[in-house]
Amino acid sequence: MPNYMTRIRQLREFCGLSQEAVADQLGITQSAYSRLESGTTRLDLPRLQQLAALYGLTVQQLVDLNSVALVDIISQTPAVVERLRLADIRK
Repeated sequence: MPNYMTRIRQLREFCGLSQEAVADQLGITQSAYSRLESGTTRLDLPRLQQLAALYGLTVQQLVDLNSVALVDIISQTPAVVERLRLADIRK
C-alpha cells in the first residue's frame, strides 16, 4: 500500500473526523471510503484531487510530503480543520 494511503487516514484522524464524515464530503458511502483508506479499492486521480481539496492541500503535497509536514500545513490553516469538523457535527 502506498504511503499516501496511510497519510490519508492520519489526516482524517488528525482533523478528528470519522470515515463517514469524509465519505459524505466525497459523495460516497463510509464503506467505500474505508476501502479507499485501506487500499482495497484503488484511489484514482479524481478522488485523490477531491481528498487534497478537502484538506486544503495539493495532490503533490498529499502524495509527496510526510505526515508531519502535512499536519504542519493543516495546522497553519485552522479554518480547514474547523470547516471539516463543523461538517461532521452538522450530520
